[in-house]
Amino acid sequence: EAEDRRRLMQGASDREPPRRELVARIIGLFREMTGLSLHLRQAVRLFDVGPTTCRVVLEDLVRRGPLKRTPDGQYRMR
Repeated sequence: EAEDRRRLMQGASDREPPRRELVARIIGLFREMTGLSLHLRQAVRLFDVGPTTCRVVLEDLVRRGPLKRTPDGQYRMR
């Protein structure tokens, strides 16, 4: 489990992009699509990554500041 978490945090997976690319893609789409607001399951489909990876990256972006999470659980730009 610890190894899986390390791989997740680094974005290392057989089918998922490196974390840096995923973060750039997520921020880019939110900036491009003004008003975009996504629930986790929508983000998983849009970004084509697993739900755990998606949640970890989105929550990190919330903590770092570019995204916020609404009371109903949607992610959007600040």
